[in-house]
Amino acid sequence: MKILTILCDIDDVLINLLENWLNILNRTHSLNVNVNDVKSWDMTKVYPTLTKEQIFKPIYENEVWQTVKPMPQSQYYLKKLIDDGHQIYLVTATNFETCNVKIEKLISLFPYLHSSQIIIAQNKQMIRGDILIDDGVHNLISGNYIKILYSRPHNLSFDAERQNIIRLSNWEQIYKTISQIAKKE
Repeated sequence: MKILTILCDIDDVLINLLENWLNILNRTHSLNVNVNDVKSWDMTKVYPTLTKEQIFKPIYENEVWQTVKPMPQSQYYLKKLIDDGHQIYLVTATNFETCNVKIEKLISLFPYLHSSQIIIAQNKQMIRGDILIDDGVHNLISGNYIKILYSRPHNLSFDAERQNIIRLSNWEQIYKTISQIAKKE
């Protein structure tokens, strides 16, 4: 088995940012949008009555980061990948204003990770690794790694197969696929 360098996005791959963000917006503005209503990256389409500033305000505040939860099975299977000997690096395009609170929460949810394993990058294609797991299609296209698209409502219209991207729906599938890739290498 080959030891792989696995790059993993944080938001909506390891933690439930979108769900948490929507909950805050819904509560603040008395609305009722759920994760399945988000069909693209353009949040102004989901909240047409709100300004862009109102929509993105929670992202720059601590509450959204302090109350996030891990995505189902992410804690267990990320730990299994580490236990299998793979090198894990989290790659996020986070904003510097919320970086500390986000990383602190992430380390509390995934205590086997260290802040030295977190890379902040707007252009993830610049980061070297064997595999990238991400929910953002724009991070996978043109990258020089095996691409795993974490399936979310906002990327369902994307034809992953046509772009030679593996679409997976949960962390068990991700773990099994990476294990198969490591055995082939």
